[in-house]
Amino acid sequence: MCYNEIMINRIIVLLGLVAVAVILAMMNMTTPSEVGPLGVLVFFTTVYILMFGIALILVWGVRKAMGRKAKFGRKEYVCGAVVAFAPIMLLLVQSFAAVNWWAIVLAGVFAML
Repeated sequence: MCYNEIMINRIIVLLGLVAVAVILAMMNMTTPSEVGPLGVLVFFTTVYILMFGIALILVWGVRKAMGRKAKFGRKEYVCGAVVAFAPIMLLLVQSFAAVNWWAIVLAGVFAML
């Protein structure tokens, strides 16, 4: 491997903490109409970064529960990236006021595939 795994994991944790700070600031100081399209993009991007960090923690926990070595490789990062997109899909569906059990099932199927 050409990169330091510990460094990458620390960067992901740091980005997750920055994302939490940005999300909290945006939710307390602005409204969607005030922030505009770029602000909405920043919001969804920071939510995705936060969900990516949480998904990596979940992947780590599943690997640990299965008795495997909790070492992150390319496969684990890709799995975390796909799983992190499921909550973003649900947020997008909610923006159209169409959240129902079918949308939740489809987001779960997408994440499982």
